[in-house]
Amino acid sequence: MKYLLIGFTFLTCLNAFSQEPKPETVYSIAKEEKEASWYETQIKLWKTEIDKNNQNGNAWINYYRANRALRNLAQTEEERTKWYSQCKSIHEQVWKAMPKSFEAYFIQYSENGFQKDASEDLFAAQALRPNDPLIQDLLMIHYELQTDSEKRNFYANRLFENNELSVGILNWGYNVLSELDENAILFTCGDNDTYAGWIIQAAKSFRKDVTIVNTSLIMMDDYRNRLLKALGYPPLELKAPATEQELEANTMRIYKHFFEGKRPVYVATTTISSFEKDFGDKLYLTGLAYKYSSSNFDNTTIIKRNYEKRYLLDYLKEVFSYNISDLKGEVFNAMYLPSMIKLYQHYAESEELSKKLELEPLLLKIAEQSGQQNDVLELLSGKDKSTSFLSTVLDLKTIEKNMVELNGSVYMDKYEVTNGDYRKFLSNLERSNQTDLYQIAMYDSTQWTKGKFADKSLDPMGNMYHWHPAYDNYPIVCISYDGAKAYCEWLTKQYNLQRKRTYTQVVFRLPTELEWRTAAGSGDPKAITPFPNNSIKNASDCYLANIQPVKGHFFEDGGFHQVNVKSYLPNKLGLLNTFGNVSEMTGTKGTALGGSWYNLFEECTFDKTQSYSNPDPGVGFRVVMEIIEK
Repeated sequence: MKYLLIGFTFLTCLNAFSQEPKPETVYSIAKEEKEASWYETQIKLWKTEIDKNNQNGNAWINYYRANRALRNLAQTEEERTKWYSQCKSIHEQVWKAMPKSFEAYFIQYSENGFQKDASEDLFAAQALRPNDPLIQDLLMIHYELQTDSEKRNFYANRLFENNELSVGILNWGYNVLSELDENAILFTCGDNDTYAGWIIQAAKSFRKDVTIVNTSLIMMDDYRNRLLKALGYPPLELKAPATEQELEANTMRIYKHFFEGKRPVYVATTTISSFEKDFGDKLYLTGLAYKYSSSNFDNTTIIKRNYEKRYLLDYLKEVFSYNISDLKGEVFNAMYLPSMIKLYQHYAESEELSKKLELEPLLLKIAEQSGQQNDVLELLSGKDKSTSFLSTVLDLKTIEKNMVELNGSVYMDKYEVTNGDYRKFLSNLERSNQTDLYQIAMYDSTQWTKGKFADKSLDPMGNMYHWHPAYDNYPIVCISYDGAKAYCEWLTKQYNLQRKRTYTQVVFRLPTELEWRTAAGSGDPKAITPFPNNSIKNASDCYLANIQPVKGHFFEDGGFHQVNVKSYLPNKLGLLNTFGNVSEMTGTKGTALGGSWYNLFEECTFDKTQSYSNPDPGVGFRVVMEIIEK
């Protein structure tokens, strides 16, 4: 018997090693989000299945969804354009291979979105396979856009019966609805937070008095005015925006129209980032939503009422079911933390010991799921009360992957710190009531129109550069040396509190001048550029960096001002934009290196320094990570 078991084990191991990857079902990233490499593998595998049999409808669907996932996850405009083109190509291919099939109609409708003339494709797909789970949510949205609540509820109930959303997401939907005032309006922003409310309203006949408004759908003129009419609000006519600035103005007008209406308005915690810049001073946390109010009110009492009398919370303790979107459900669980912490503080201050102790394990469990356990433990033990106890969940994998080794313990980020990175820092300071530090760290947009930058053509940069999503991956500028140092100190604290970090303790800081020159010179501190033969142009006469090529001319190198931090080729160590784009701060206050989009070639060479005394549109920074304890 022993020998049989040995042989069986050997065969099992041999089979395990010899197995090739198989195509797997690709779900919407709203349900399940994988690494980009997984989607790339699935694209190849499903394309192989299509090559074997181009009538394989399931293969077409999964092939398309893998490409669409990469489009939605793309970090750069170049990547996004690539995947848009690929999805369009699949749409054309499936129509040639399987014309007028369910798959062809489904993919065509998915590509055309919710345009007026696209609904025919949706109904054609429905006629072929009326109960197919792929189209139930699309039908639900279609009827919402028609403000046909009866039919929307029919398909929302279908989603409930098909177990489309996890327990965590559905319970979040129930609880957020439960806390709202009668006839309230609730702003949501994504698939899951919007669907959760609609499904609970339909399947459980719960809080049908609440109107859920998705921030993307409400931008559609016909739908918006139909909805406003149904609510008894006056219509809102808007001119089609010609610029991003006009689009932003339209968005603000829409939000104000609802805020100034007769109904109570809430913003879901999932959606607050779209509102806090312009309306944050009038939004008060009530639990899983923020209530809009022009006057102060005791929101702690409302939070206490919701947790003690309205929310159903057993599912947060244990879940006895499985759904492909369970991990997404944990993201929604994290939405409880801000109000839970506020409630915990209230229980501590009011000496309600039994309630405080009852809340602790739930608070810790959610904190662990979201990578914030150490912060919450600090809170429970009463430590570090002067600083934020609520950490920002960091993308550790990306942070660590982007670090380039300079020596055994010192690493440098291959990219300059971006607007998106820095905004996360500012947002954390604001939520932590670190008012003084927030003022020190805040960018100064007025610098875009001062001194040597006083040019009307730069006005849009001053108005939009620091907040608009289009500039998320552009380098942060117009900040002080103290602001950059504060960012490094904040990042150090946040990293060392993350549960799944690789290193026990690290310090993030600005580089010394020698470290910066050594890294920029690919290991040679005496190098003056990262380019072969110190030529800023390649053999094809294309620029290799973003500078001012000729006095008074900026665009010849492809960038009128700063560009995306992932632009241009890296140096031999893998660092990008060490030459030009933005001059980078060093640990020496007032000294930056590498030159910027505003500097001529000879001003950018590594043997030169750039001086600054105030925040500057041409000065940014990148961080060094020093490992203190592995």
